[in-house]
Amino acid sequence: MPTVPSPTAPLKYVVGIDIAKDTFVACFGRIEASQQLRFGQEATFANTLAGFTALLAWSARQQVAPAPRWFVVEATGVYYEALAYFLADNAQALSVLLPNKVKHFAQRTELKRKTDQLDARLLCRLGLERALPAWQPPTPALRQLRALARERQRLSDQGGRLKTRCHAYQHSYQPDTRTLERLAAQQQRIVQQLKAVDQDLAALLEAEPELARKLAHLTSIPGIGLTTAIVAVAETNGFVLVENERQLASYAGLDVVQRQRGLSALATRISRRGNVRLRTALYLPAVSSLRYNPQQKAFYARLRARQPSGKPGVIAVMRKLLLLCYSLWKNDRPYDPQYHPARAAVKEVAPAT
Repeated sequence: MPTVPSPTAPLKYVVGIDIAKDTFVACFGRIEASQQLRFGQEATFANTLAGFTALLAWSARQQVAPAPRWFVVEATGVYYEALAYFLADNAQALSVLLPNKVKHFAQRTELKRKTDQLDARLLCRLGLERALPAWQPPTPALRQLRALARERQRLSDQGGRLKTRCHAYQHSYQPDTRTLERLAAQQQRIVQQLKAVDQDLAALLEAEPELARKLAHLTSIPGIGLTTAIVAVAETNGFVLVENERQLASYAGLDVVQRQRGLSALATRISRRGNVRLRTALYLPAVSSLRYNPQQKAFYARLRARQPSGKPGVIAVMRKLLLLCYSLWKNDRPYDPQYHPARAAVKEVAPAT
């Protein structure tokens, strides 16, 4: 006769972690065979190697019986990365969640306050109630790609602002020649640094042919250049945390928000609560694709027929390009303007004649 587990027997332990620059708060919880959730007292640790080691010892002491143990952390900024790699190196089950996924879960709960302790408990509860995907650390190549891509974006932004300052001062009344020389020298230094970053990117792709091949799938999309493809892959760590297209659009801040006040429905807009680097990198490619990509031009024309303003159409094209990059990366295939997922599915299930 099979043994019936005790209603209080733990099925899974979860440690929810709300992390900041210097410290993090951990909440230990368990789900029992009766589906009852139980939470322990929160604890605060230093965001250092000593704190990570103390976290493992503390969580081990909380376990009352053998059961799987998961750690759940939110991917906010870069402060979680050292802890995530430490847990992965120590063979601990870990889930790293995008902020929008945590936010959507929080909206379904009764929580009305927000503290570090409550955020840690929320992550613990999410891990207990849901089956979360295990985190796969990005490869060293993807980490280097992200660092170089962000450095290039910062230099490009600085160069644009410096060019504007130089132009304004040059056309002011009696500009000082020494100031103009210093501004020109700063511009030249940024140009040299951009060239150095581009050389490092080229060397990285030469050393990683698999990464270069998959990036070529993205650049096969009319309007998507290598710089944009690199940003899309780098800012999503190769789309490793993305589970579906809606989540990706939300991560980029390109999800549509419905606004309503009383009985009046206000104009919809994008949330802008996402990765601003990713969103910024997609704007010019979207504008370019409206000139060179017939599919995007037709899509934009259909939107303009219903919308007098052109801005929502450009945003929709940005979203479409991002989702197309995601699809090509995941399916490991180049862009095919004639490819249609629905028709392909019908063709695959059609009987042979």
